[in-house]
Amino acid sequence: MRMTGYLKSALKRYGNTVQICYDGRAKVSKAFVQPLRRRHRLYINDRYIPAGYFDNRYLLYIGSPDLPLDDGMRVTCKNTEYTVVTSEIFTAHDEDIYVWAILMPESTGKEDYYDDING
Repeated sequence: MRMTGYLKSALKRYGNTVQICYDGRAKVSKAFVQPLRRRHRLYINDRYIPAGYFDNRYLLYIGSPDLPLDDGMRVTCKNTEYTVVTSEIFTAHDEDIYVWAILMPESTGKEDYYDDING
């Protein structure tokens, strides 16, 4: 079994059901969606985040490479809508293995999100 097959099997068995909006059409798939815990100084959207700061508003998404994500796309998981902040396809041995992305809740604006950190 190729590496993609192992991931698809795990996603099918253990993944969350997600809806991904492509040009107004929703596609249903499985993905791992979990809080993104940051422990180091990161610059997301070019803004400084203090070391050791934890905030579970950002989520890590790992899904099938068959459904690539683009910045600004909408993903729904557990009746909550998220916006894709950034995403990439992980490739190994000339094979697309998975898509990873950082998701932000739809109700959280990028500027509003950082106001409570810096304020």
